[in-house]
Order: sequence, then C-alpha cells, then structure tokens
Amino acid sequence: MIASRKYLLLIAGLALLLAAVAGYAIGSASASDSAEAEAAREEAYDLAYDQSLERSRAIAEERGLTAGRNRGQKAGNLTGVREGTNLGRGVAGVEFAKDLVEAAQASAAAAQAELAERQANCGVLLRAPDICPTDEEAAAYRAAVLAAKQPLPEPDAGGNGNTNGPG
Repeated sequence: MIASRKYLLLIAGLALLLAAVAGYAIGSASASDSAEAEAAREEAYDLAYDQSLERSRAIAEERGLTAGRNRGQKAGNLTGVREGTNLGRGVAGVEFAKDLVEAAQASAAAAQAELAERQANCGVLLRAPDICPTDEEAAAYRAAVLAAKQPLPEPDAGGNGNTNGPG
C-alpha cells in the first residue's frame, strides 16, 4: 500500500516537473522582454500545475476506488460467510431440536401403546394374576401351555432314551 503511494507521488512529481520545464521553454522562447517572459513563465507554471494536479487526482481517485472496492468485497465476503455460518448453525440446531422432539414423542406414543396393551391383558395368566403381558407375550404363554400339554413322544427302540433321532 505504501509503495503504491510513493509510486503515485513520483509520477505526479515527474509530470509536474515536465510540465514546468515545457512551460518555461515555451514561455522563454515566445517572450520579447523579461517582464513578458516572467508573466509567460507564471502562466505556463499555473497551467502545468493545474493539468498535473488534475491528472494526479484522477489517477489517485481511480486507484482509491479500486482499492476500496477490493477491500469492500473482501470484507463483504467475510461478513457473508460469518453470517451464513451463524444462520446455518441456527437452522441446524432448530432441525436437531425438532428431530429430538419427534423422537421423544414417538417413544412416548410407543410406551403409551404398550401400557394400554398390557392393561388390557391384566389377569389373563391364571397363575400370575398381577402380571400384565403384551398380546405377543400372552400368545407365547398360551403356545407354551399347549406344547406342555402334548404327550411326549415314545422313546426309540434302541433304548438309549434319546428322542432326537438315532443315536
């Protein structure tokens, strides 16, 4: 940044010096006496100064606008990334919270359904009237009772007592 300012000042100074030398040469060549030469030098100096000042101002303005635009774009980019990240984190947090609430509600509904199912089956088991099984547990109990009431198969002819097959 400082090097570009020095470069700009050097260009402006050289332009001013060239304009002054050209004005001096033109004024000295066209003057008939020293008073006229002095007036011509002053006029040429003023003209060269004004032109150099305007040119230097235009160059500085253009460079300033370019530098400002670049700094503004960088600052805007950083601000946009920061705000976008913050918004994204907020949205993700809300979505996560919604998912947690939905999971909790589903779990509560499942627990309520199981509780209702168990309450409907209270007293089904004759040997344990205070136990309230689910429909599946009651069906499994009934199947086990039926299986227990079935007669055992006869032992095989080998006499080893194995009922699972030859042995």
